[in-house]
Amino acid sequence: MEFIAVTKDGIYVMDAEDVTQGKEGTYKDGVTAEGSCVRVVAKLPSSPNAFGHCWSRDGELLASVCEEGIRLYDCNKGYTTAFTIDRVAPDVGGRSGGVRNASISPLNTHIVTYEKWDPQYLDNVHVWCLEGEQAGKRLYSTTLKGYTSGALPLHVIKWTADEAMCLEMMPGKGLIIRENGFDKEETRIIPEKSATNFELSPLNVAKSTTYVATFQPESSSVARVAVYDLTTGAKTAELHLPGKVKDCSIMWNFDGTAILVLATSDVDETGCSYFGTSYLFWLKPDSKVPVAVYGAKDGTVQDIAWSPTANEFMAIVGAPPSSVVLHDGKTSKAVSTLGRVRRNTLRWNPFGRFCAVGGFGTLAGDLDFFDRSKEETIASLRAPLTVGCTFGPDGRQFLTCTVAPRMNEGNQISMFKYTGELLFRIDYVPEVVEARHEDTGAGARTKTQALLYAASWRPLGGERKYEDRAASPPKVGKRKKGLPDASVVPASSTAGAYRPKGAEGGNSVASMMRGELPSDSARPGWDSGGSQAPTLAPMEEWEIRKIQQDAQKAEKKAEKEKKESEIQARKDLEKTGLKDHKKLAECKEKLKEMDAIKEKDWDELTEDDEAALEGEVELRAVIAELEKKCKD
Repeated sequence: MEFIAVTKDGIYVMDAEDVTQGKEGTYKDGVTAEGSCVRVVAKLPSSPNAFGHCWSRDGELLASVCEEGIRLYDCNKGYTTAFTIDRVAPDVGGRSGGVRNASISPLNTHIVTYEKWDPQYLDNVHVWCLEGEQAGKRLYSTTLKGYTSGALPLHVIKWTADEAMCLEMMPGKGLIIRENGFDKEETRIIPEKSATNFELSPLNVAKSTTYVATFQPESSSVARVAVYDLTTGAKTAELHLPGKVKDCSIMWNFDGTAILVLATSDVDETGCSYFGTSYLFWLKPDSKVPVAVYGAKDGTVQDIAWSPTANEFMAIVGAPPSSVVLHDGKTSKAVSTLGRVRRNTLRWNPFGRFCAVGGFGTLAGDLDFFDRSKEETIASLRAPLTVGCTFGPDGRQFLTCTVAPRMNEGNQISMFKYTGELLFRIDYVPEVVEARHEDTGAGARTKTQALLYAASWRPLGGERKYEDRAASPPKVGKRKKGLPDASVVPASSTAGAYRPKGAEGGNSVASMMRGELPSDSARPGWDSGGSQAPTLAPMEEWEIRKIQQDAQKAEKKAEKEKKESEIQARKDLEKTGLKDHKKLAECKEKLKEMDAIKEKDWDELTEDDEAALEGEVELRAVIAELEKKCKD
């Protein structure tokens, strides 16, 4: 079970299942912080950025960016070079160009390379053939304007899972569908001219078709998502999003029968958040009625994830401590609330049995392994400073990493078992630590110790197969149903954050954020790692009296605020009632004017009279509603 570490001085392919003891060396030799050694399968030339590599879906090929263009390695033959594809555009006017990213088609027949966009070389997206007589030949070129480096804002060209169709997004025209390869000019067009993103569904077996969902941002009308059947080219569903939506993520379930649409806005009209608003919608590809799962009043949707094997999804919603909710994918209805925790990340294992629920980024790094089949927490731990994380192909090992440029210090890869046990940790530390600052002539610049850019598992495919296995029973006691309470802080399972010399001190809050504060109490059935809660000194009498006085003051203040709110509510109700009576009188006066108009002969009616009479039905409905309110 192989994984790669993309570092500053090379790509290291390692075997997570081949770990031995007692070897000296560095991360280049696979030596871990515990003194063990992970076998290095291969070392490949370094890519210039974290996104300069990609796997094929079946893990048979690995593509890596190089100075000449891009290299493809045959993973089944010791990572020997299978192809070398040269870059298309040269460096212009001192501006360095070259390939910055790539993607491989589902059946490994084509590779798409993305070069740095330059005004003198507009075509920076190129499709190359990988099989047959045309292997290594460029078949087609198009443009992704403005792309320079890093993560792709859009995959311009995508294939269906069976590669029967190839789709290209062309601004101003829509989605171009090719069914006969790039040699033929016969194409079909989905006329979504303003679309900025699209997602293909897996094959829908029940309908024997594949769908595509497109996102059109807000312009003269609100943003929307449209779904098309690729077989017929007909629009089958459409979702109009709320106003001021800026971005949208589209996620299909595993069998192409349902979609989740997560729309985000920079504006929060409720005034509850500085971070904007999120909306989550569910719809079927052939349904005219989408369902609003979460809105602005529910709080921010921290993360959502479809199960890879079942028609269900999990969501983390609201400000921390957030609610973790399991939903039925057939109806979008909530099945159960697993708990309220300080988490913002969801990762299913490949079999849909375990789900990792983590709190990373601005949170402390708490991580729970949840067993979906039994709805209980297997283990909890803390993995501070985690940037990326994912389950391995066996569904039982979990990789976390701290990588640049998000974290330029303390780069590392940690491997955990689903039971919470730390298997090993590889620290990526420079052999020679240079001066912390250097003068570049334009002022002092801080040097970083960034070494690790990315880490990822080799995808499962071919003869490499793993079976789904249930969790082993706990050694002691029973496991907790649902997720642990937000107030419980698990013990740290990895080393703390980097701290410069002289900064060893700090308060408990800082220790907690570094992942160094031990758990408040050992949880039954879980391995607490031997940590014990610190013993607190007894409080003085004056401290107890002060706490009691503060509690009494808070209680009186709350009671006073409650009374004031009740008085204000009565005033608002009375004010609303007066407004309703006034509006009722005005509506009745308008109705009298309409009755007077109706008494005229037909040849005496003017155009203004006819226009006034058109609103009679609506006016009578308003009067009936106001009369009901006034009686109440």
